[in-house]
Amino acid sequence: MHADGTIYHRYGSRTGAADAHAYLGLDSLSQLLRDTVVEHRSYDRAPKPASQRPPRPVIELPALKQRLALGQKIDCVHCHTIHDAEFHHAVAKGMWQRDQAFVFPDPERVGFTLDRRQQTRVIAVMENSAAAKAGVKVGDELASLAEQHTVRTLSDVQWALHQAPTTATKLSARLRRGDDSHDVVLTLAAGWKQCAPEDYAWRPFKWNLSPSPGFGGPMLSAFERERVGLTAASLALRVQYLVDWGKGAHRGRAAKAAGLAKGDLVVAFAGRRQFVSFDHFHAFIALTLTAGVETEIVVWRQGKEVTLRYALPK
Repeated sequence: MHADGTIYHRYGSRTGAADAHAYLGLDSLSQLLRDTVVEHRSYDRAPKPASQRPPRPVIELPALKQRLALGQKIDCVHCHTIHDAEFHHAVAKGMWQRDQAFVFPDPERVGFTLDRRQQTRVIAVMENSAAAKAGVKVGDELASLAEQHTVRTLSDVQWALHQAPTTATKLSARLRRGDDSHDVVLTLAAGWKQCAPEDYAWRPFKWNLSPSPGFGGPMLSAFERERVGLTAASLALRVQYLVDWGKGAHRGRAAKAAGLAKGDLVVAFAGRRQFVSFDHFHAFIALTLTAGVETEIVVWRQGKEVTLRYALPK
């Protein structure tokens, strides 16, 4: 970024359940820095900052001010702390909508995948997707997307998609194909940012969402599942904790009142028996179930299944 606050590019992200470091590397980072030096020199000759508004101190965020007012100590603030504070403020003001849960969408939401090192190069295009219908081809170089006038990284693309509305919309893009460049328009249907729980599972933002089960713990390995008489593919979540702290304490109390206890082995939830991870389990509940609806928890006790029921906590 420039000292006047103008942001050139963003770096550091991931997509789906892939390795968190898949799009990170000294080669791609150093290339971005070299390329951006040229942009910086050009901009610095005639700066045009988008806003003269001074940056807002983090501690002025309403949610953090409230924590201080309650006497809570804030030792440090991370990027996700800021995002969470803005989320809680929006919810409190009635300004948050459910589709806003799908933050910084993956390029796959519009139908293409980018190379991990050359992060502007398209390496896959999904059949019948918005990208395919717009004419995006494997091997194309993405030069710009919507308000990101120069694309250099996956994060640039995700930022541009994040700024776009969740409703039906059109996004302009410029592609380089060999020595030629041309413009295309991505036509996106309402709800285009949404994705399956397993694709959303890695996002820490899921912990903000409701409903929530009120308990958690590790998944047993395939070997451990077989040892207790379960198939290798079935759900087997060992209850390690019931949430009995903070604003979510009512969730743990509800699960406990239903008969769930630490050490229980959960083998089905809301009729579903297959989850690839606890993160997937939590994302499935937050994105697909409704608070207040009676929900079944099936636990494995002494070689047999026991069904518990509770109103899924908000």
